Amino acid sequence: MSEKASDVKQHLLSTQPGFELVLLEQDHVEPLTPSDMAPIEALPRIVMRQMLSLQASKTIISRVEARAAEQGVRIAQLSYDDLLECGLSRNKAVAVGAIEAYWQQSREKMQQWPLLDCDDLLREVQQIKGVGPWSASILAMFHFAHEDLFPIQDSSLRKAIALLKERDVIIIPERATPYRSYLACYLWQLLDQKRI
Repeated sequence: MSEKASDVKQHLLSTQPGFELVLLEQDHVEPLTPSDMAPIEALPRIVMRQMLSLQASKTIISRVEARAAEQGVRIAQLSYDDLLECGLSRNKAVAVGAIEAYWQQSREKMQQWPLLDCDDLLREVQQIKGVGPWSASILAMFHFAHEDLFPIQDSSLRKAIALLKERDVIIIPERATPYRSYLACYLWQLLDQKRI
């Protein structure tokens, strides 16, 4: 385990009483690192993943990527009809189109996203029609490696908190600052591994 991963885990253990009952046996979460994928490529993929199982989102994204490759365009440049044919909902197809429109109108702004603090980034990303708090949070966490973010609107996180509460483990995300993103990652991991 890296020193950073160890420090993060220790911080979570000290700020979430009772969490050690499930966290001590859990694989550590590696430190978040910024992605080298351009935001114009990353954000549409995040939007497509929202509220879908991992398998369903992989299938849809692979269809969209294949269609974009056939046409020699970015996935956000695909037409609304192409996106629908690949399996996107109407709302997601609109959001992907809005991401492309933002890029066309505000390219310099999007290129500045890596320089924004977390709150400013979340606000700016949500200016795009159809891009809500969940997508903005996932972009901030997994694309820009913001470490102190807890997307409470995520249904899996709410489920994990409820399941732990049944075991008398009360999760209070605010106490996990400055590592709330890692708390979220551990909770997702616990669910994925069916540990809670």
